[in-house]
Formats: sequence, C-alpha cells, structure tokens
Amino acid sequence: MRPRIALLLCAPLLLMACQKPAATTSAATQTSSASTQTVPAGGTPSNNLDAAPSKTTTLQVQVVRASAGNLNVARTASGTVKSSRDSNVASQASGAVARVLAQVGDRVTAGQAVVVLDDATLQDAVTSARLQLQNAEINLSQASRNTGQNSGQLAASVASARAGLAKAQATQTANQNLYGLGGISRADLIASQAALAQAQAEYSQAQNALAQNGQGGTVSLPLLQNQVAQARASLAQAGSNLTRATIRAPFAGVIAALPATVGEYMQTGATAFRLVDTSALSVDFNVAPSDAAGLPTGTPVNLSYGDQKLTGRVKEGDRVAGTDRLVPISVRLDGTPASSGAGLPVGAAVQVRYRVALGGGSGLQVPVSAIQQTGGSNVVFVNQSGVARQTAVGIVAESGNSAVVSGLRPGDQVITPVPPSLADGALVQTVTTP
Repeated sequence: MRPRIALLLCAPLLLMACQKPAATTSAATQTSSASTQTVPAGGTPSNNLDAAPSKTTTLQVQVVRASAGNLNVARTASGTVKSSRDSNVASQASGAVARVLAQVGDRVTAGQAVVVLDDATLQDAVTSARLQLQNAEINLSQASRNTGQNSGQLAASVASARAGLAKAQATQTANQNLYGLGGISRADLIASQAALAQAQAEYSQAQNALAQNGQGGTVSLPLLQNQVAQARASLAQAGSNLTRATIRAPFAGVIAALPATVGEYMQTGATAFRLVDTSALSVDFNVAPSDAAGLPTGTPVNLSYGDQKLTGRVKEGDRVAGTDRLVPISVRLDGTPASSGAGLPVGAAVQVRYRVALGGGSGLQVPVSAIQQTGGSNVVFVNQSGVARQTAVGIVAESGNSAVVSGLRPGDQVITPVPPSLADGALVQTVTTP
C-alpha cells in the first residue's frame, strides 16, 4: 500500500520537471529572434518582421562597356527571276497559221521568222493594187498626150483672137474720128463698137480654153495624178500587209511560250509567241522598310537556285512601298551559274541572302543577357563606382545575342550576366570583363 502512495506522489513532480525545459527553450527562441531584429539609425528597433535585412555584402559581377556599333544581320528572302526584255509578240495581220518555225526553248536572233501566216489573200491584194496603179498611170499618160495635142490648136486660136481684137480696136478708133467729122453715120459707129466687144469676148474665150486645157471633164490631169498617188499608196499598204504575214523576233532571246498552232486562224493583235531576253537577268524581291534603307544601289547579295550559287548587286529602281508595306528591291545578276553554264529560267523562284546593318548611329551595343524587364520596361544595371544602378533603356535593334539600345552613355559598365539577387543600389565589385 505504501509503495503505491509514493508512486502517486512522485508523478506530479516528474510532470513538472518535464515542462521546465520547454519553457526555457521558448524563452531562448524569443531571445534569439529579438537579437536578429534590424536596428535603424537612432537606436530604435524596427517592429516590421517582413522587412528585408540590410545588405552589406558586396556582389562580384562581370561587366561590359556599352559601345557604338552596328548589328550586321543576315536575312533571307524569296525572289523571282525576271528579264529586262520580256515581250508577248503579237500578230500584225490576220490569217491562218501556215508554219511555225521554232519551238519553246529555242534561241532566236533578232529578225528571225518564227510564225508564218497563210498569205494567199495578201498576195492577191498586192497583185490587185499593182494593177490599179498601172491603170491609173495609163489614164494619166493618155490625158497628158491629149492635153499636149490640144495646146497647139488652142494657142493658135488665142493668137487669132488677139489679132481680131487689135483690128476691131483700130476700126473703132477710126470710126469714132470719122463720126466726129460727119464721115459716117451713128449706126456705123454703133456697129464698130459691137464688133470690138465681140472681138474682146472671143479673145477671152480663147485664153480661158488654153488655160483650162486638160483641167476639166473626164480628162482632168490633177484628178488623174491623185488617182496614181492613191494607187501607189494602196500597193505599198498591200506589200506591208504581206510582209506582216511573217511574224519575226523583235530582238534576240529565247522562246518562252508559243500559243500559235498550224491551221489556227489568228486575228490581228493576238499573241503569236513570248520572247525573253536572257542576256540581262534580274531578281525582284520585297523587304521591310528598315531593311531597304540598308540596301543602297550596288550592295552585293547572294542568290541560290537549287545547287547553283550566284551573285548580284542591287540596282536602281522605284522604292515605293506597296499595300503590304514592303519595299520592292531589284538585283542585277553578275552572270550565269558557272556550274551549269546556262541562265536561270525566267519566272523561277530563288533564295536571296543579304546582310543589313541595324541600329547604326541610333544607340549603343550591349548583350541581350544584360537586359531585364521590370514593370513592363526594359532596364539594365550599370556599375557606377561600385554601386549597381538600374537604368531604363529602349531597344533599337536586336539580333542574336546582341542588341542596340538607347538610354546609355558610351563606356557605361553594364553588368552581365545579372545575378538573381542584384537590386538597385547594391554594392558590386567587378571581377572580370567579358
């Protein structure tokens, strides 16, 4: 009975002994927490338990100096091969196609016949025009001979009428004197005056007949001369039409298309064949306005067509952006591919490779890894006398691992890579400069 009572009396004492170390540990924890509080200047401890502890550690960082420079960027674009002379040669006459003297892909010289139309009708037109000219020349010749024969007779009539007029004038003068002396009657005077008037009329008529010789009626010489001129013009037109029945190459080149088919009727103005001059090829492609500024006339570019490699230079042209806001650029090829010895096919798609300088004169070059985003803005950290200063920058151009930015001064020590714990105002020490 006594041992059980002793055990009951010792149990509370053991429980109290176990609880004392816990209280001691809690007090120690409170003492430790109090010792880590930041005490600001003035000696008053802060009660803000969420405030970050003061940073007195100096971070070792790497820096690069912001410097002027361009970003030489390689670009690629798809271009189309074009020719300086690419013509759809049209027929200048109508008729059925009689012969086709070339095939697609054939090289022809300037003036070479390619398509020939049936010229039987045109030949008949030439023959008819030639006969009309001969008839007009015959009529003019006959009228000229007749006019020459009549001219002598009419000239004699003029001379006779002139003599009769002179005689009538003399008679009228004499009768006027005699009538004044009373030698003739008044009736005789009036008769002589009538004879003079008749002589004057006959002389005028003879002169008019001579002047109008061959000018009137069916033997008008000017009319016949006009008919001859018109017949000659008709013959020349018929000959020209006959010549146009043969459709020739206007310049040396390659036949790219040949829609003309033997037996098919071809109207005037219809395309007979397409001719392309492959001696001066160019490649057209479109670029962004920012790239167009870096592609002045003479800029070299590289081109690829399959396994063929070519070179060319940007040529002058109208650089007006289209509705897609892209600027057209044209490149003149330096020559044909050495691997094949033949020119590129017109209309083929080629790959154009060129380089442009971005951001020249608009900012300073820094690594992309130095740029951070804070609050929607681009910033970098600059080492200013051992203190990291956050500086806002604007990105002018970016390519690969480099960027051209604004907002910095030449020679600024830009921290890169940026340590995760780096903040504005942190103490830093430069260890290396990449």
